[in-house]
Amino acid sequence: MKKKIYRVISIVSLVVMAGAILSLLYTFYLYQKSNKEYLALSRAAHIRTQSEQAPEPAQEKAEPQQGEEPEQAEAAELHAVNPIDFAYLKSVNQDIVGWVEVEGTPIDYPVLFDDSNFVYYLNHNHAGAYTPYGAVFMLGYNTPDFSDFNTVIYGHNIVDGSMFGALHDFEDQEFFDKNKLILVYTPERRLVYQIFAAYRTDNLDQVQNFDFETPEGRQEYIDRIYTHDVRAILDPEITVTPDDRIITLSTCIANYAYRYLVQGVLISDEEALSIAAP
Repeated sequence: MKKKIYRVISIVSLVVMAGAILSLLYTFYLYQKSNKEYLALSRAAHIRTQSEQAPEPAQEKAEPQQGEEPEQAEAAELHAVNPIDFAYLKSVNQDIVGWVEVEGTPIDYPVLFDDSNFVYYLNHNHAGAYTPYGAVFMLGYNTPDFSDFNTVIYGHNIVDGSMFGALHDFEDQEFFDKNKLILVYTPERRLVYQIFAAYRTDNLDQVQNFDFETPEGRQEYIDRIYTHDVRAILDPEITVTPDDRIITLSTCIANYAYRYLVQGVLISDEEALSIAAP
């Protein structure tokens, strides 16, 4: 009887182990699949610059037409370049409202606007397919044009460093000092943020739990940032005021009671013209 019991226990244990291994393999497969899909989307969304395109015969610079001011003829040169094909991205998913890149990291992803009641893009990708990889997204508490005092962008902490896993690189002081820019493109604008803080914080929502409607409330939040001392690196040379706009990139850590944030203050907001051929 004891032998039969041991045999049953052994069989059940093997089945459980096999199920766990298959689950891990399936999760790994989903991660790999999602990573390839995002790389393909990135290649399709980035418009090739003139230097990357096949060389064309040199042409003389066109003279302004009669009645056209030289300033008008060169107006496009006064604006930032938008290398992201938002017409293509909108054909993929209307929820794509921006594109984010972080200096020194592989973070190079579309930003999706998620105003659902169940955080849809926590476990769905840009194409709406289920994946534990999720997407990089903002919630409906923010406005999708990045005009709020604090725009919060979420992404999973993937172990291979993809999605927002690379944010943890900013825990290193040398890396933090060398990589200071967050770049965001929208269909109309190019936004540049300078990173001023990277730290672990509690799991409170960064928008709903703070008062950003008044200068006093915004200042209180800024002061709170500089009180963090656990896994925190702060740039004391950058002054953030209630009149500024900041971006918060948020990801999880092993302890789900906490989040890891990288924050930047807006230093440039320009109209961005597409370099796509008309």
